[in-house]
Amino acid sequence: MASPYKVVALLVIAVISLGAITMWEPEPQADPALAPTLGVLYAAPVERVETHVLKRGETLTGILARAAISGQEMADLLLGLRQHVNPRRLADGVEVTVRRWTRDASPRAVEVRVNADSTVRLMRGAIGWAGEVMVTPTAFDTVFAAGTIEKGRTLYEAIVMDEASPLPPAERVQLVYALAEIYEFKLDFTREIQPGDAYRLVYEREARPDGTARDRTILAAEVVNAGSAYTAVHFERGDIDSYYDGAGKSLRTGFSRYPVKYRITSAFNPRRYHPVLGIYRAHLGTDFGAPKGSEVSSTADGTVVFAGKNGGYGNFVRIRHAYGYETRYAHLTRYGPGIRSGTKVKQGQVIGYVGATGLATGPHLHYELRREGRAIDVRTAKLPDAPPIPSEYRAAFDGVARISLALLESATERYLAARARAPRSLAEEL
Repeated sequence: MASPYKVVALLVIAVISLGAITMWEPEPQADPALAPTLGVLYAAPVERVETHVLKRGETLTGILARAAISGQEMADLLLGLRQHVNPRRLADGVEVTVRRWTRDASPRAVEVRVNADSTVRLMRGAIGWAGEVMVTPTAFDTVFAAGTIEKGRTLYEAIVMDEASPLPPAERVQLVYALAEIYEFKLDFTREIQPGDAYRLVYEREARPDGTARDRTILAAEVVNAGSAYTAVHFERGDIDSYYDGAGKSLRTGFSRYPVKYRITSAFNPRRYHPVLGIYRAHLGTDFGAPKGSEVSSTADGTVVFAGKNGGYGNFVRIRHAYGYETRYAHLTRYGPGIRSGTKVKQGQVIGYVGATGLATGPHLHYELRREGRAIDVRTAKLPDAPPIPSEYRAAFDGVARISLALLESATERYLAARARAPRSLAEEL
């Protein structure tokens, strides 16, 4: 017979065991569809943003007044801005962004986008407005472009209106100008390009977030005109920064044909009626009509042998060049930076500005080209070629050309493959 103590102990153990079983029993799962949900919470923005564009004839103070910034506060803000840029010299199209606190609509910051590369941010603090310049971030990338000239289109239209291009239109325009500058001595893009001609190029750029470029360099290019291919390779070493064909021959001539990009108003003429003197005498140069202050560039590398007043020529610059050539620039309003006798100049360097000094009826440039002292008609003269790659740089150039032209070929293959697969999504594939 069991002891009464054992019976009690067994009862206690049974009760504890029953409790343990009850404690570990899994709870029934609730239906997810019936579970309570929290509503989405939206936080009010801390600021309200408004952007104004400076229009012609408009002032920054006018924009700030509309933005309820006036009195001493406006004066403090303009003072902070003036430390970085003159408010009176802001160009049309400048964006002015005003940021306001939502709680009381008071301005907390003003951003003035001075140009594509810099913005002045002015922050409102306890002791007034303080400014800092924010530089637009950029990244380097390599871009390829190619196309064929269709009937009725120019090279400009072919590049700018290329819907498959991943570049914004403004960047395509700059690309045309860069390409035209490379080939200006070999091809006249306005007259010689014809249907069926083709172009391809690969270039490196420093790109902004909006797709435009702060800087760009075409590494290699090829233009096919009337069945002939014109290759261009960029080479930079020492004091050389220019374009050459695959064999190392310069794409430039030793001389630019014209020192300004304006129309000819009076051509070379052995017997011309002088509008001021009222007599017939030889006009041994070419006149270009241009606005006063337009830049005048040296047409070739050389050395300034005279810069000063010279009778009827007015303010005058004479430059001596290689191979017995000399150029003369007359009627200047002033001289370029550092231009004086003995100054060495590069082709394309600004040596003066268009004026009407001396015997001139209005602003224009009188330009002369001479060889061995004899005046030459610049419109028809056969100009000497620029020097090829110097021998000391030949090995370096061959290496650069090999890499750049291989990059051009590789990019062409990928471009054609992408176009064949999906013409409409070409920009995305590249």
